[in-house]
Amino acid sequence: MDKYQPYIHYLEIGELYLKVGEFEKAVESFKKLIEIPEFAALGWVKLANAEFQLNHRKTAKQFYQKAIELDSKNYVIYYNFANFLIDIQEYAQAIEYYNNALEIEPGLALAYYNIGVAYCKLEKFDEAIESYLKSLKMNPDDYSCHRDLGILYHEIRQYKNAITHFQRAIELDPKSSKCYEYMAQCFISTNQNSIALNLYKKALSLNPEDAILYYKIGDLYLSQNDPENAIRFFDEALSLNAVDALLIYKRACGYANLGKNEEAIKELGIAIQLNEAIKEIVIMDKCFEGFNDNERFQELIKP
Repeated sequence: MDKYQPYIHYLEIGELYLKVGEFEKAVESFKKLIEIPEFAALGWVKLANAEFQLNHRKTAKQFYQKAIELDSKNYVIYYNFANFLIDIQEYAQAIEYYNNALEIEPGLALAYYNIGVAYCKLEKFDEAIESYLKSLKMNPDDYSCHRDLGILYHEIRQYKNAITHFQRAIELDPKSSKCYEYMAQCFISTNQNSIALNLYKKALSLNPEDAILYYKIGDLYLSQNDPENAIRFFDEALSLNAVDALLIYKRACGYANLGKNEEAIKELGIAIQLNEAIKEIVIMDKCFEGFNDNERFQELIKP
C-alpha cells in the first residue's frame, strides 16, 4: 500500500467536511496531514482555511505563516494567504504576499487583478489601474478585470476609459446587466441622458426584478421633466419594494411636478412616516418649492 494513501484519505475527508460545514471535524482530519513532511505545508493551508471558516482569524493567519515556513517556494501558498488577507481586509499585507507569489510565478494574472482590488480598497487608484492593466495584458479576456477597471475609471471621472472597459466586459458577457447600468451612469455624468436611458432599459431587460434599476430610470425621467414616465417606473420599483421611503418620496415629487398636489402630499406623508430624514431632503428639493403656503405640507416638514 502506498504510504501516502492514508494521508490522501484524510485530505479528501477533510475537504468533504468543509463542504458540509463541519469545520471542527475538518480540522481534525487536516491535522493528520502535518504529521508527514510531504503533506505538512498543505496541511497547514487546509487547517488555516478551516480555522477561517470557524472565524478564528488569528489562528488561520498563523497557520498560513507556518505553511510558508515549510514551503517558501510555493507560489500557491503565498497566493492563497494573500486571498485570505483580502478577506480580512488587511490589504497592504495582501499586496506584499501577492508580490511574493509573482516573484515565483510572474505569469499569475489573477495576482495582478487582486492587487488592483487591494489598491482600490486602499484608495491608491493609480497603482490599482497599473495592476489591472498588467492583469489584462496577460489575460485580455478577463470579464471581472474589465468591469472593475471600468468602475474605477468611473469613480475617478475618466468616463471615456470607463466606457471602453464596460463595452469590452459586455462583449465577454452580453448578459451583464451591471455593466450596462454602470455605463449608463457614465453617460449621465457627461449629460448624454438619452443614451443613458437606453442603457438602463437594456440592463432592465436583463434583470427585470431589479427595483434599483426601476428607481434609477424613474429618477432619470424625473430629471428630464417627464413625471408621468417617472411615476410609472417608481410604481414598478415599489411593486418590488413596497416600503422604501426614498422611492415613495420620489413618486411624491412626480405628482408634485404634475401639479397633483393632493397625491404629492399624501405620498410625502407616507415617506416621512417611514423615515424622518426625508424632511431634510424636501427642504432642499425644487419639487416642492410651490408648496410653502400649503398648511398640510408645512405640518409634515416641521421639525
